[in-house]
Amino acid sequence: MSNEMMYSSRQLVRVLDDLVVPHTFLLDRYFPDVHNFTDEKIDFDVVTKGKKLAPFVSPVVQGQVRKDRGFTTTTFEPAYVKPKHVLDPTKPFKRRAGERIGGDMTPQARHDAAVAQLLSDERDEILRRLEWMAAQALVFGKYTVEGENYPKTEVDFGRPVGQTLTLLTTDRWGETGVEPLDDIETWATTVSNECGGVIRDVIFDPLAWQLARKSQKLLDALDNRRQASGNVELGPIQLPRSLTSARYVGSIGDFDFWVYNDTYEDESGVQQKMIPDYAVILAGPDLEGVRAFGAIRDPKAGYQSVDIYPKMWEMDDPAVVFLMSQSAPLIIPSRPSASFCAIVR
Repeated sequence: MSNEMMYSSRQLVRVLDDLVVPHTFLLDRYFPDVHNFTDEKIDFDVVTKGKKLAPFVSPVVQGQVRKDRGFTTTTFEPAYVKPKHVLDPTKPFKRRAGERIGGDMTPQARHDAAVAQLLSDERDEILRRLEWMAAQALVFGKYTVEGENYPKTEVDFGRPVGQTLTLLTTDRWGETGVEPLDDIETWATTVSNECGGVIRDVIFDPLAWQLARKSQKLLDALDNRRQASGNVELGPIQLPRSLTSARYVGSIGDFDFWVYNDTYEDESGVQQKMIPDYAVILAGPDLEGVRAFGAIRDPKAGYQSVDIYPKMWEMDDPAVVFLMSQSAPLIIPSRPSASFCAIVR
């Protein structure tokens, strides 16, 4: 294979930039900030604040000394992902899907298209993994990382136990006397009391939304109108393709209601849901979610930290081209107590 058919990592990154991304609603909405670290481990400092009142004293006596706020440091070690493909050397000589019968592309053009497709598949896998990590962090306040030659490790962000809830039989939505809106307001108050965070979004699994919309109290309060340029518009919010796994269904006061229904395929080829059946997630910008990326453990990457580092190399005999995309991601809710999740059925 000629050197002209090989690409540098910089060229491969430009190919990646042009590709359409999978659905990443949770990742984009609650973990928008990207931090790159060149260390193996990532440290986060969380400042602890109390809720004391300023003490009353006489104006002619000394002020009272107050204890300084403290902080805790949490250390995480990013997992490592590196999907890899072998570029079949016969592909440049075979008609691609959609190509005219008999072929109208050159072998080089087919080769380029195959490279772009494989990089697209690898990046989709990585982004879908990031969305999974975001979903796990919002649902459970933690996630478990494990894989081939990677020991099972739980990454626990320390969300208060009471903010990951499964309703008991008599408290479940759909039971007599249970009002979903009352629960939502109670859970939002719990978050506010715990950390001062304000809940802006309520995200329903489709099954949870089916139960919620049976509440006449909720439906009476629900406003599904939107304001745009001084005019009231009706209908769902139009989102970019990467966000279309979520559907806006209305608002009540400060709460925006969303129905989220993204899925992924596990290693056995079985389709799984990103969030569990009957899950209701409460979150907002006070979560201050971060996408952290550690150093790429590859000398050709200069051991630097990038979101995704693609590489391409060849073996001479037999002539085979390899493609691989590497990433060391960690999805971190900087303020985990600013979220809440309940399984309502």
